[in-house]
Amino acid sequence: MKKLMLISSIVALGFFVGCNNNPSTNTVSNKEVKITGIRKSDLNAGSEHLPELKYNSQAPIPGKVKPQSAAFEGAPPMIPHSVNGMVPIKAGHNMCLNCHDRNNAKALGVTPMPKDHYVDNFEGNKQIHRIAGSRYFCTTCHAPQANIPVAVENKFESLKAKAGVQ
Repeated sequence: MKKLMLISSIVALGFFVGCNNNPSTNTVSNKEVKITGIRKSDLNAGSEHLPELKYNSQAPIPGKVKPQSAAFEGAPPMIPHSVNGMVPIKAGHNMCLNCHDRNNAKALGVTPMPKDHYVDNFEGNKQIHRIAGSRYFCTTCHAPQANIPVAVENKFESLKAKAGVQ
């Protein structure tokens, strides 16, 4: 029994010493890391020539800007107003819900979130009374719209349009 306790103590001590995250005990390699994969350059390379987002006088005010049409059928709508001060969206802090939650939207005269944003995908597509966790971070799908020059021409054509289906 004493041997088992001694061995257990040594293993536990070795585990705790090995898991020490004190930076003074960590070693850093000075080896150069070879980049592998398709991209052979810095992630920001080429982004220095992107158009700068500028507004004529002030950022678009909610309700005062006409929404742009969707880029393609089924695309998430663009945000037709400034998101300054509204992002980043964090757990427990989503300013979009102040206006676009279906309980508030009608009274404010704004676009309510669709019913599918109130479906819990992890609970068998059950209807819930709050926004689903998978839909909480709006800017994952929705982006602010702006009148800027097109950086890359979009020649997208849906299969439905090609087939003449409405």
